[in-house]
Amino acid sequence: MRNLFYLFVIAIAFGACSKPAPQFTLNGNIEGLADGTVYLKQRIAGETTTLDSAKSVGGIFVLKGAVDVPDVFFIVLGERKQIFVLLENKVIQVTGKVDDLKNLTFTGSASQDEMKALNDKGAVLNEKIKELYGKYSEAKKVANLTEQAGLEKQLDSLDNLQTAMQKDFVAGNPNSFVAPVILQQIQYGMEADEIQGYLSKFSADVMKSSSAKSLADRVVVLQSVAVGKIAPDFTQNDSIDTPIKLSEVYAKHEYTLIDFWASWCGPCRGENPNVVAVWKDYNAKGFHVMGVSYDTDKAKWLKAVATDQLTWTQVSDLKGWSNATAKMYGINSIPANLLVDKTGKIIGKNLRAEKLRERIAELLK
Repeated sequence: MRNLFYLFVIAIAFGACSKPAPQFTLNGNIEGLADGTVYLKQRIAGETTTLDSAKSVGGIFVLKGAVDVPDVFFIVLGERKQIFVLLENKVIQVTGKVDDLKNLTFTGSASQDEMKALNDKGAVLNEKIKELYGKYSEAKKVANLTEQAGLEKQLDSLDNLQTAMQKDFVAGNPNSFVAPVILQQIQYGMEADEIQGYLSKFSADVMKSSSAKSLADRVVVLQSVAVGKIAPDFTQNDSIDTPIKLSEVYAKHEYTLIDFWASWCGPCRGENPNVVAVWKDYNAKGFHVMGVSYDTDKAKWLKAVATDQLTWTQVSDLKGWSNATAKMYGINSIPANLLVDKTGKIIGKNLRAEKLRERIAELLK
């Protein structure tokens, strides 16, 4: 009898220890959604994985799984139809209409509620930006340069205001799982120390999220291409498929501008005349340029090179944003550039317009 009592106690203890792990259940009810399969996916470091799938009948579906911490996922409803959601191990409801996915209703996720509150706070600002962009597009169609310039200043001002609001949220909410999501949205153009400054304040749990991990990885990449570092070497083919090695280029010149651009990039094409002008004035004195194109169409790349008179070294692996150098250098927006000396040491970054001319003039005076 005594042994049976011990076995009973052990069974109770084992039952307590084997309590089911927390998981989420996402109940969807999307009016107008065609019957078919919906998928729950997550994108990390450019790679997309599928966590669950379910049949949708009459717009109703159920997706299940488990997460370590609240994190960003997206539900694929069909071609070009996606719902982004912050999931946590709760029962979550999402309802709405398939032709109005921007106004879905979520319940059950505290992180999703927090994201909505932040978006609602910036809604008026977003509408104003949208309105000004519309006016800017119209002014551009009729080549009204004066109006374009005025609208650009207004847009820049509103954009700075929006970014400041988002930065304040990130800095003031280090325990929020929304914070790294917002930081990932605004980190374009930030250097390693600025991003790390935010990350260093995040809680240990927040740092487990995919957004925080992705940002931490980015910091490592950006630190490797910081001013003072030796530019990572790479080899890509030029226009006639001859392999060109970066280190062999900069070793032949006093200063080399590694210029990241693409034929389809309007701001890049707008900056090209400035680079051409500096090239013409200082090439004979030791200034060189190595263009790295993010094109995928070779004909369009070479046409832009000829049209813009880019007579310097040009390379590309024709893989667009999957360009191997883009990943190596952490370039996630163009135009972008790095200035290196004859040893490959990075001595400047993102020097454009007059800043480029002033820096080269100073170096080659």
